[in-house]
Amino acid sequence: MDVDFYIASLIGFLPSFGILYFIWGKMEGYFNEKALFFNYFIGWLMGIVIAVFFLLIKSSVFNLLDLSIISLIFFAIFTEMFKFIYLNMPSKRELKEIPYHGFSLGLGIGAIWSVALIYQYFISAPLSQKDYILASLCFLLFSLSLSSIHASTGTWIGEGIIRKNSEASLLKAFLAQILFNLTLLPIVWGFSPLWYLGGIFISLPLLYYKVYRGYLLKVKGKRRSAA
Repeated sequence: MDVDFYIASLIGFLPSFGILYFIWGKMEGYFNEKALFFNYFIGWLMGIVIAVFFLLIKSSVFNLLDLSIISLIFFAIFTEMFKFIYLNMPSKRELKEIPYHGFSLGLGIGAIWSVALIYQYFISAPLSQKDYILASLCFLLFSLSLSSIHASTGTWIGEGIIRKNSEASLLKAFLAQILFNLTLLPIVWGFSPLWYLGGIFISLPLLYYKVYRGYLLKVKGKRRSAA
């Protein structure tokens, strides 16, 4: 039994499930739940591609400051365009639930990407039991930040599509993801997981104030008033 993989999977998926429980539990009845979980699964598939791409970047630009920064900027654009192309498919373009789809898509991407990074770290770094526990706690917060940023940008992209303002929303997603990706430099450079936590101060406020309170609760309020 590969204990590292099971622990990495638990740490990677737990935050995204927690966000689903906290936010979507309060939105029950305002979206198609089957579509929610379908897009969460699609996020897993995208997350595999994104994780492999990131690990290739990590191994290619290790300890190169300029190339690391440039690679992470282009990587941010790649991930957001990946979401945009999927959410802007003709079969989805006119759906009012696209922001919800983008939200769950982002959670799936964040979960799988977290699992890949955590597992790769565990199998490549010799750790004592104390260091293993400390790394696991750091990765739990890191996984929360990764799921939060991708859920936020996925929601913005979906919102822009239904409001016919996709360019501005995509630009906002690019900028947020680029800023977050700069906090991934310690991962690229092989630093300790203690250095991976900067992104949580960007992603959680965005998720809570800009997405949950700034968009999802307002949509819920409008639909309740209309009913």
